[in-house]
Amino acid sequence: MIRAIIVILIFSLASCAVRVKNIYDKKVDFTQYKTFCWMNGCEFDFTGPAYFNDSTVRENLKSAIIAELEKKGLIQDTNNPDLLVGFTVTVTDEQAIIYHRPEDSPFYIQLIQPLQNEREVINYLKGSIIIGMADKKQSRMVWESQALGYIDNEPNFSMENIQKGIKRVLKNFPPKPNK
Repeated sequence: MIRAIIVILIFSLASCAVRVKNIYDKKVDFTQYKTFCWMNGCEFDFTGPAYFNDSTVRENLKSAIIAELEKKGLIQDTNNPDLLVGFTVTVTDEQAIIYHRPEDSPFYIQLIQPLQNEREVINYLKGSIIIGMADKKQSRMVWESQALGYIDNEPNFSMENIQKGIKRVLKNFPPKPNK
């Protein structure tokens, strides 16, 4: 019982922890990029689990990415973009198995409800967001950000939460020039 509470607490805290990793070509001068559009023929294409492919969520993701890139000085241009932007969401079902042993419980819990050697399965979701940018003229990736974290089984996809997430993923774009 105590272990289950501790594991649930750890998973709750872990859901707040999102790791973001940026990969980019250090030889590229990112100040040269002024415009962008989407990779697939300048059409926003959602890649991810079908149950997240809701039209409102999709439009909110698109709006949040556009708004964040515009804050960074880029302009959406479907005719002649400098950068092509791709976006992918992945979600996997994960499980943690906790084994309860009577000797691990405090004596007062054993008196109230003796434990058998039992196991408890906790289900949770692990998600990632990847935003990649390719130089259109050179046809090669120049920047990518990957965010990985644990999410609720019923995530809150409000516009505010989507904007916070996209802002965090794009926080280090464009990268600071090497000196």
